[in-house]
Amino acid sequence: MQEGEAGQEQDVYAPPRAPVGYPRMATVVTEFHVVSLRKFWCLYLATFGLYQYFWLYRHWSQYRDSHRASLWPVARSIFSIFFMHSLNRHVESSLRRSRLEHAWQPGVAATGFVLLSLGSEILGRVTARTDATTLLDYFVIALVLPIGMTMAATQRAANAACRDPDGSANARLTAANWIWMVLGMMLWLLILVGMTLPAE
Repeated sequence: MQEGEAGQEQDVYAPPRAPVGYPRMATVVTEFHVVSLRKFWCLYLATFGLYQYFWLYRHWSQYRDSHRASLWPVARSIFSIFFMHSLNRHVESSLRRSRLEHAWQPGVAATGFVLLSLGSEILGRVTARTDATTLLDYFVIALVLPIGMTMAATQRAANAACRDPDGSANARLTAANWIWMVLGMMLWLLILVGMTLPAE
């Protein structure tokens, strides 16, 4: 027992009377979605390009929140071919406002994304009409890579605009990421197995 400041006895083994809590982590909302390129490619390729929709949703939702803009991220992620040029223009404007040097061609990256996405969609519909696997089927699958390259160009610029060029703030693969990657790889397996089966 010890004497307190007011002359009262205090039990040194008693729990503290003052409320003790854990400090709250500050959530930093960046203007755009920050992610390392290694993580981007892991999620994009493992999910057969489906990561694209989440990726676009995050970019637009963070842009909306940081600018208090009136827009619908879900629609802009689904109908991405109509909004990719707009996203790249916003990223470029952010770089210029901050006077950050980043060598890229936003219009070329957006146009490449739109043309490749449209080409993949059209060719996919053509190949779906036949049961036999042709070289066109493999070409459609191969288009996943160049589409991802146009997205990676946007991501590099977005990281630079958010002053995190390496995307170090979002470089670690989480448990949820691994779950989606495993599900995506199962999709890859089903597609490849289906392509090797003989046509009826």
